[in-house]
Amino acid sequence: MNHLFHILLLLPLLLCTSCTQQMMRAQVRESKVVVLDIGHYYHPERGGQGARTPDKRYGNIEECEYWYRYAGYTARIIERAGYQCRICCRGSLPTDKKLAEIAILEGVHHVNTPEPNAIYRSKHHPHRMAVGMLSTNYALDQKPAAVVYLHHNSMTSRWMVYNKGAIYCNEEGTDLGLALAEVINRTIYDKGGMPNHGVPCGVIIRNDGRKGGGDWLNACNESYVPAAITEATFLSNPEHAKFLGQEQNAIRYAEAIGHGIVNYLKAR
Repeated sequence: MNHLFHILLLLPLLLCTSCTQQMMRAQVRESKVVVLDIGHYYHPERGGQGARTPDKRYGNIEECEYWYRYAGYTARIIERAGYQCRICCRGSLPTDKKLAEIAILEGVHHVNTPEPNAIYRSKHHPHRMAVGMLSTNYALDQKPAAVVYLHHNSMTSRWMVYNKGAIYCNEEGTDLGLALAEVINRTIYDKGGMPNHGVPCGVIIRNDGRKGGGDWLNACNESYVPAAITEATFLSNPEHAKFLGQEQNAIRYAEAIGHGIVNYLKAR
């Protein structure tokens, strides 16, 4: 009898929580906004502060600068499909003139994080903390349908062939991750021209806040927003670097990310 009494007391709270979850998920499903986050940030003296190729032998690429150049191609695929796309970066406007011109042209929102490498708290879910969290704060303010963090992996400071690229996602973003991986496997890896030795792009759910972007993804998850990090290409892999070092291939890869996002949104 006491057990039943406690259940009856808790029932309104459980029903209220369930209704809130359903309402938040419905808002996400109805959203037409996608947020793209340019990974890492630009330093006025040292340039891009993300992963980079070990030297210039197979292409001189740094991931933050790369996505300043090409995120607009991803955004245009999304916008042509009838969605809105907003690009952000946790840093400030680049001092490099060409990158700054592109950023202004593409309407990149610069969060101007005071210390870009410091750990910040989620304003939406204060128990979540991470480097780069201020970009996620901006992204969740947009009430998005999805958030995609644009990155490139780099496992080492010397050239090595790595082939196990992956899309990291939160639980809400599992289908988003699968859609991104499908397009990359079909249009970029191997037959698409970027050698990957038959190893497909993986999809990994990351919910441990101690691992890299875990708490970015967790903050999105707790708002029921699908989120993913693109780590499908290695800048320390000479075959990947040679592929991405060609303008037409860089555009194709950026557009592939856009097509994956659109495929996911259309299938919701």
